[in-house]
Amino acid sequence: MKQSLRITLATALPAVVLACIACVSNQALANTTPAQTPAPSAATSGVAVVDGRLVVAGTNQLFIPRGFTSVSLAYPTQYAATLCSSHFRASPAAANLQEAQAAMTATAMPGFGYNPSLEAMVKDWHANTVRFNLSQGALQYEYTHGLSAYTDMVRNVIEQARSAGLIVILCMQTERYSCTPYEDGGLQKLPDLRTEQAWKQLLDSRLTHDKGVILEVFNEPSTTRACDDGTFRHPDWKSWARGCGREPDQGMLTVGRWLRQQAPENVLLFMGDGVDFGFSGFTVPHGMPPNSAYSVHPYQYVVRGNLTDSIHAWNTRFGNLAVSGHAVIATEWDEGLKHCPNDPNQTITRYFIQRYLPAHAIGITVYGWDAPVQAPGYIVNSYNYPGNTATYQFVDPNSDGCGHDAGRILQKTFRAEAVQ
Repeated sequence: MKQSLRITLATALPAVVLACIACVSNQALANTTPAQTPAPSAATSGVAVVDGRLVVAGTNQLFIPRGFTSVSLAYPTQYAATLCSSHFRASPAAANLQEAQAAMTATAMPGFGYNPSLEAMVKDWHANTVRFNLSQGALQYEYTHGLSAYTDMVRNVIEQARSAGLIVILCMQTERYSCTPYEDGGLQKLPDLRTEQAWKQLLDSRLTHDKGVILEVFNEPSTTRACDDGTFRHPDWKSWARGCGREPDQGMLTVGRWLRQQAPENVLLFMGDGVDFGFSGFTVPHGMPPNSAYSVHPYQYVVRGNLTDSIHAWNTRFGNLAVSGHAVIATEWDEGLKHCPNDPNQTITRYFIQRYLPAHAIGITVYGWDAPVQAPGYIVNSYNYPGNTATYQFVDPNSDGCGHDAGRILQKTFRAEAVQ
């Protein structure tokens, strides 16, 4: 019926009318608004350092990280019996780390493609970045023994975090809870050949071709602890860069330049030295790899309970570096144990989070996402109460009797930044 009607109309109408109808139809098609191409975002395009600013890759759009540091991947569960002391394996810290790891590697939520821990980070806290501490000891052990269980776990979690739309910062860690073998009786405090081997074990083409993965060369370097011979003066930026001659390929710049060869496209992140692992007296050394940024840990952010003194300290340690045209990220921060009496109304805390960091385009990944709630000054309650799952809400401000409330401040700030 409909077919015969179309034939009748076509034969009944003059050719000129049909031509006009075709003309109008073609014009209507030409005037149809084409589908809009989504604007590039960090979640899909990744990030880069351009003119001293962290931006969405391929654009001039500023990207300021906001999120958390997770210790969930730092404990080498697969090799704990080999790498971790029996004393540490039996400690509450080890239990907390394993609980955090179980949560971060849990089965993904149906329809989301990532697990509840990452879902809470994105949905409840409006994070755009997550920083994972990695065990150098486990990765280097696998490199020398041809193993991959720990590497596979880390890569799987990275994939889930990227699927959740998060920029991922990977930080090489040698602290005690990473069960990395000691160096001369103490923690390894400058990167060296072992650090290079750990990175080589982890990196594959998926990571080195993903600009959404930032590589933080080494966590909390300390030239004082690595190089002190009794006459050492801290910080020593020459030793920070090229080592103190005790290990092959030692130093932040040395290993960073090697890492750039392995990962030509990823942003590299260099942590400072001295107080807050900051950059007092720092001059960018010759040969610093392109597409690099700098990281600090401003735990000692309240100075003498005075905002003016605190701002001066921030400027000296890392603010001036940002102002001079270098991308800076505060990759660890919390309220700490000593700041409540010196900042009872959290005036300095609010200024630091809500005004100082944004004004300097400094991002932050707060410590820690999966830290135990009983630790005063921490931000997020990830404790799994018996029979319940973690809620990942801010810590009760009265939990330590000191009125800490930075969790509430951060969640409100992150939410406001997310809708801008």
